[in-house]
Amino acid sequence: MIWPFSRPRPVLPPALAARCNALALEPVRDQALDGSWVVVDVETGGLDPRADPLLAIGAVRVAGLAIDMVPSCEVYLRQREATATDNILLHGITTGQQLNAQEPAAALLDWLAFAGGQPRLAYHAAFDRMALARASEACLGLKERATWLDLAVLAPLLVKDGPGFDRPLDDWLAHFRIPVYQRHGALSDAYATAQLWLALLPAARAHKLTRLRQLDRFSRQAHWFRSSQS
Repeated sequence: MIWPFSRPRPVLPPALAARCNALALEPVRDQALDGSWVVVDVETGGLDPRADPLLAIGAVRVAGLAIDMVPSCEVYLRQREATATDNILLHGITTGQQLNAQEPAAALLDWLAFAGGQPRLAYHAAFDRMALARASEACLGLKERATWLDLAVLAPLLVKDGPGFDRPLDDWLAHFRIPVYQRHGALSDAYATAQLWLALLPAARAHKLTRLRQLDRFSRQAHWFRSSQS
């Protein structure tokens, strides 16, 4: 018996298949800090991105050291059944919104068309990356290839007098006195994360970090820093 190491690619309706084939997803592996970045946040039906459903994706672009809100990306993925009430109280996506949202493959194509191959920024990026990768492979048959940076790791490495590792995004927003008008929605959290990124850029330059590859290498030092602090 031959074990099926890879799942067959999902069969999409012709219009969605054409959109999928037309995507330009060649990942950017290096660029200057004032290049184009996609800042993303997701909402899920629980705390396990490997198992819980992806409900919503919010993203903004940062280009030329400014947040570009037009266009932005905010999509909701239709669910077969709504999440539990206590979960709805956390993310605020109602039963009606979940059951009547966009078809998942179409929503994911909207997200990928927005993001392209640009590097992704997120706070606790492993969670967002896993949720998106799992959904994209299941619904579209596409593997995650983009470059990701985690601001939850970079922030304490760059700003030693900040809140430190393993702190919520709100602590870092408060540290930089970034006003928060709304939180705990995918798009609003992506916008807050983008503001944090802009606040961190002077610290990156102070460390003589001017390119994506440098930041990526720098962030890999996290486990040594954390080990030395324990």
